[in-house]
Amino acid sequence: MAESRYYLDAILLPSGTLISQLNDLSPETASEHLTGYAASFPHPLFRSVRGQKPGGPFRSTQVGDILTEILTGGNNWCLDLSAGNTDLGFLQGANRGLRQARAGAVHERLRLSRGWLYWDSISATHQQDAEISCRLAAMYDETNAPVVQLGAGALSGTPTGVQWYTLGPVKVNGTWLGNEQSWNLGSGIQAETGGSGGQVWDTWAGVNQTDPILSVTSNGKPWNALALTGAAISANVEFYLRAKSADGHNVADGTASHIKFVASNGLLVPETTAGSTNKPTSNTLRFGFRAANSNSDPLTITVGSAIA
Repeated sequence: MAESRYYLDAILLPSGTLISQLNDLSPETASEHLTGYAASFPHPLFRSVRGQKPGGPFRSTQVGDILTEILTGGNNWCLDLSAGNTDLGFLQGANRGLRQARAGAVHERLRLSRGWLYWDSISATHQQDAEISCRLAAMYDETNAPVVQLGAGALSGTPTGVQWYTLGPVKVNGTWLGNEQSWNLGSGIQAETGGSGGQVWDTWAGVNQTDPILSVTSNGKPWNALALTGAAISANVEFYLRAKSADGHNVADGTASHIKFVASNGLLVPETTAGSTNKPTSNTLRFGFRAANSNSDPLTITVGSAIA
């Protein structure tokens, strides 16, 4: 029997955008199984699938492209992918070599014909790569299985590795925080997928609610000189992902290549100041963002911004 190995390749979105800077991707069937027994017999006599929620999480450093796709869809949180196919590509390795040619009909793809995507978190650490964590879900069109294995074939697109970001600065109520070591923005999305009529697969997906929380770790004064109960966001909180330059280092602050996040309302509360023997203390601040009213969004995201 011929040995074969496959490598994670890329996610091809309906728009043609290729997400190839993948840290990981884990497609799953998320199956719920039925196991049946007779009243007095100890072993299973019946097995079936009750339901499935196919999809799965992925993490990527291609933060700008993913956020651009989501923003183009009309909101800051999720993206309807049902306008076309979403392909998850797996490249075949070459035995005693590197990889098989992309044009060769030997690779594998999983296809979502009615997909949905949302992001869970965006994180960055000093002098490390920023990444975005997302989740894909596949919906049933009431005719075809929500995920289809296409079989051996060529892979479309050309993988790239040109979009990298790292930790950028944080400005709180008009003043640069300084000493930033990391930040993590959680969407707090509670997603809902469901179906009806006894179907195995879901036909509906959406966001029930969000709860955007920014956690910032920094060195500096204990609790960053905040009161016990924190402070209101009286002006904007601005925080950035700093773009990296190919064959260089950081893109200049004044160049519109960075990613900017702005929140205008919410509460800032100190969480911890941690210290140990002969080590600088580390502070963690929690920013809970809210919408100004029922016609607004808690966050504004700009892909392609200067740091200012």
